[in-house]
Amino acid sequence: MVQLFAIMLGLTFGSFLNVVIYRLPRNLFFSKSRSFCPHCKYQIPFHSNIPVISYLIQGGKCTNCAASISRHYPIVELLSALIWGWASFNYGLHQGILFIWICSILLAISIIDHETFIIPFPLIISALLGFLVYIYFNPTEWRVSFWGAIMGVGYLSLVFLLTSAIFNKQTLGLGDLQLIAITGMWLGPVNVLLSVFISALLALIIWGILSLFKGFDRNRAMPFGPYLSGSAILLYVLDIDLLTYLSTF
Repeated sequence: MVQLFAIMLGLTFGSFLNVVIYRLPRNLFFSKSRSFCPHCKYQIPFHSNIPVISYLIQGGKCTNCAASISRHYPIVELLSALIWGWASFNYGLHQGILFIWICSILLAISIIDHETFIIPFPLIISALLGFLVYIYFNPTEWRVSFWGAIMGVGYLSLVFLLTSAIFNKQTLGLGDLQLIAITGMWLGPVNVLLSVFISALLALIIWGILSLFKGFDRNRAMPFGPYLSGSAILLYVLDIDLLTYLSTF
């Protein structure tokens, strides 16, 4: 029963995340108006703003102008429900709240960075505040978080310097370094290194696939935030202890 309630809350929270994803990079005030169609600006009534269900009933179109609604809206809502459900099944109160908070922020960052190549600083600050609250209630965790941030930023900075020298251009942004500091605090000093490696590998594979179908272009820009976020969530969910694994050899 608790898990079902958490999933329903996750769907609702996913709807709020969609508001954040659309409005934050456009500097729109959240309280300025109700949700509206990005095409015709029609304010969406409550009965047409039910997570996932409204999208399916309306056939993925605005009821006012019939413009297509991006599929990322129901996907974000479903992923949010999955995040809340996983937390309620697998973690205690403090760890579960932190998991929901960080995963939700990483999800929002992934969509925003994919669409705009921007990682909003307010989301980084929100994640940091979440960690500070968590560490306040779990003070023994501060060393792992601190060294995770240091290792993550240091390693990614080295990758940045090397790739910038190879390609003769800036390959990563300040937002990527801020993001790796957050994921480093979450994963710890060892797994954050694995996260950066997996992220770079996935980005390289996707870049290769795009080059195969769209033609080779060394200047093709790709957001790194979704890969950093996705790999961090995956490693946290799998609960991989790399040091223990390596010690078995």
